[in-house]
Amino acid sequence: MFSSNVEGSDDCKMSEVGDEDDNSVGNRPNFALVTLEEANEMMVIPSKWLNTDKTQCHWPPFRSPEKIMEAVRDRLDPSTAGKPWEMLNIFLREEYDSFEEAVNKQDGMYAVVTLLESNELTVIPANWLKTQCYWPPFKTPEKCVEAVKNRLEPAKRRSPWQLLNVDLHGEYASYQQAKEKQKAISEHMERSFEELKTNNPSPPQTSCLTQTFGVKRKREKSPDITMQPLLTADTDQKKKAKQIIDEIKEKVQAILETDSSITVIKTHILDAISKMNEDTRKKETIGIFGRTGDGKSSLLNAVLKEKALLPSGSFGACTSVMTQVEANLNDSNYIAEIDFISKEEWDVEFSLSVEENLSEQRITALFGAEAEEKTLEELKRDDKYTEIINILSTRKKIISNSDLTEFARAVKPYIGHNVSNPGGCFWPLVKCVTIKIPNNRELLEHIVLIDLPGTGDCDKIRDDLWKTKIRECSSVWIVSDIKRANTDRDPWGILEHCIEDLGPGGECKHINFICTKTDDMEPEEYLESTRLTDAQITGDGLDLNTNCILHRNDLAKKTIKLKLKSSKSAESKERFITDVFTVSSRAFFDPKSHLKPLETEIPKLMDILVNLNKSTNHKLTRDYINEAKGILSLIQSVQLDKDKNTKDRILKDLQTNLEKELKMLDDHFEDLYENLKQCLSKGVEESVRSCVKTTQDKLSSVRPESDRGFHRIFRAMCVRGGFYWPRNKNEPLDLNKCLSKHMYDSINKEFVLMFPVDDNDKTEKSVQDQLDKFSIIQCFLPTSPSSPMLHPIHIFIQTQETKLKASLSRDIVEKKKEIYSTIYKAIKTKMAPGYEKAAKKKGQGSMQRMENAIMETIEELKRRMFKEAKVEMLEMLNNLKLHIMKTLRSELESSVRHSLSQISKFNLLDFSREIQELEKLSAAV
Repeated sequence: MFSSNVEGSDDCKMSEVGDEDDNSVGNRPNFALVTLEEANEMMVIPSKWLNTDKTQCHWPPFRSPEKIMEAVRDRLDPSTAGKPWEMLNIFLREEYDSFEEAVNKQDGMYAVVTLLESNELTVIPANWLKTQCYWPPFKTPEKCVEAVKNRLEPAKRRSPWQLLNVDLHGEYASYQQAKEKQKAISEHMERSFEELKTNNPSPPQTSCLTQTFGVKRKREKSPDITMQPLLTADTDQKKKAKQIIDEIKEKVQAILETDSSITVIKTHILDAISKMNEDTRKKETIGIFGRTGDGKSSLLNAVLKEKALLPSGSFGACTSVMTQVEANLNDSNYIAEIDFISKEEWDVEFSLSVEENLSEQRITALFGAEAEEKTLEELKRDDKYTEIINILSTRKKIISNSDLTEFARAVKPYIGHNVSNPGGCFWPLVKCVTIKIPNNRELLEHIVLIDLPGTGDCDKIRDDLWKTKIRECSSVWIVSDIKRANTDRDPWGILEHCIEDLGPGGECKHINFICTKTDDMEPEEYLESTRLTDAQITGDGLDLNTNCILHRNDLAKKTIKLKLKSSKSAESKERFITDVFTVSSRAFFDPKSHLKPLETEIPKLMDILVNLNKSTNHKLTRDYINEAKGILSLIQSVQLDKDKNTKDRILKDLQTNLEKELKMLDDHFEDLYENLKQCLSKGVEESVRSCVKTTQDKLSSVRPESDRGFHRIFRAMCVRGGFYWPRNKNEPLDLNKCLSKHMYDSINKEFVLMFPVDDNDKTEKSVQDQLDKFSIIQCFLPTSPSSPMLHPIHIFIQTQETKLKASLSRDIVEKKKEIYSTIYKAIKTKMAPGYEKAAKKKGQGSMQRMENAIMETIEELKRRMFKEAKVEMLEMLNNLKLHIMKTLRSELESSVRHSLSQISKFNLLDFSREIQELEKLSAAV
């Protein structure tokens, strides 16, 4: 990779400017973006590392990425490191004044994307990309092409740029490389469509074959999301790969041999094939917030194209029921799996609801309106109480029906509340409902939509489930009636309270704010409230009502985006991709509506699901094909003739590489451990000093001026272990979160660097970044690197590494949630005796005595409680390190051992055709 050393080489002399003191450089750029020619890597380096003609650059002798990055940031002189620097051949792309500016351009200059709304394949600058892409306001194709080639910055234009949903195919260093990839994708898709035409004479209704050159074409109607060529292509490729694997499986199973070495390899191959067909990775979860009456059920019915699936009010009228919707991929039935709370949990909640009068609606829902006048003992003697106990004893109920109307009628008592005729509604007994709908693979094959009840959750069991589910969300939709979307405190309060569980404590990448009921419009009232006239708001030949709707939609989007930016947790929300949608479910289903389907924005939400589904399906297809290549490479490697000396050299090299990589990973974890330890120590000090006052301030902020009824809320909080969400409050009373505040404030910044939610936010500090760099086949084998013998071994180990790192990446996401929640859980556990003691205080003056019990507990525990929380978090981080290193060692040692086996019996198997076919499939994805 490297050419000659610096010393003694005229070509390697630095330019005169490069030898000058930094202060004399003047206006010369400080950093350069270059491509290392041999490694084909794009890097940021100091401009002073470039040689005179800028065709080579000096490269430091350091091994660790941290040391190299430090040298780059500090613009280290090549002669100051003590060891000779080497020279690399490079291609200079551009120079910049600051390191940050250069890094922002590093990930790829251009991207190939499909515009989902118009199904067009095009090239755009990478700086236009987020999860969506910016699109310029220009009308002429020439202007658009110029903007693409010049990589125009969206933020530098006065005219508003659009945000479009896209499917990203890849990023490339140059415009020409991106255009070549665009052409290759288009040709592949042409071939795919020819195959589809051959197998299906009916032509597809839509196509994404259109090539554009930075020019966006508008469509008059919403795309037909039932026709997804890319999804179909991925599915077909996976089916072909599975057929190849099935053929391999049959050939391997046919080998009859009692030799133990053959049996071991044969068993390993068959086990690997079985695991390929048992991929159990969890689905993407989209959480949905919103209070009663804001149209969540209608929204989901529209997005899923099932008008009668969820009865009006069912998704919001009973905010305590956790309801999730996913696809039924097995048959054509609608299925509801209803999980009930336990008898013990019911006894606690039932007594508390009646005695403390905290949830009148729950009691009337079960027993009817007359239950309000009955005592606890009278209710227990009611016949309905026996029915309740019988239901709880089943723990689970399954409803299945192919008829949607009958299905919805059967499910309604478990998720809906009948206000006009209470009684016979069993939602207070339900912990969670899972609804599976058929014929919706395009939207939900890899996605779960889940209602996250926010206001008025009254059960401890649901509190715990709520926290667990919110941490699983990769995306969140916040739903609010457009008339009060900007002023309603509920969604904003929920967002503020959950921001840590979504980000550092979870895996959320996107927050979408959805304004519903946009077609509910009174034009005269709207014009009066906005002080506009008919003439000011009419246009495009539309009627006044439609123009008012569209005007209010635009105004709502601007107002909410502004509020999101200015809210108190705006800094935290910058980690999320936030967008605003204005939807009308009623107009979407109404063929007579003046709003076009696209103007209801329901198709835009469908596109989000389709795009996410396609992306997940593509990853699964790619991983499956790569694993198939790995299995074939293993079979190839055991067929090769290997003399003992060659095998020993290969084994030694791989073992050396493994130990070196594990040592680097261990060193990185040690650095993370020390950084987190320092942050936690500061948090402990601040918590001990301020926790009593912080708690007192919190209670003062939520206590009513009259103190009326607050003792009930306070006792309910104590009974539930420090957490209670009162009905009609926009955030819960969470004493554990209050007590852990200073600890989390001290670690959040460092924790986000260690465990970023989005891969685009990875830095050299992140655990994921170090895992990505881990490989025992970097600089693979100095012994005859071009030897045919090494190629299949190389491919096999590489595929095993890829598979292993992907699995560990998922482990890291789950483990980091546990690590982050350690502080909260530790404090909750330590405070439990105090909560229990306070909950027992009753009678005259009980409020003050409960509060005194809590404050005494905090005072007694504070010097020990926070230190123990710190120790537990550090121990959890160390356990993660041990898990990663142990898994890497054991799995890769096993892979190396299998790859170096030599089984002559396998020489009888010819897999040349299968290898060729898999290579074609691999190139296609």
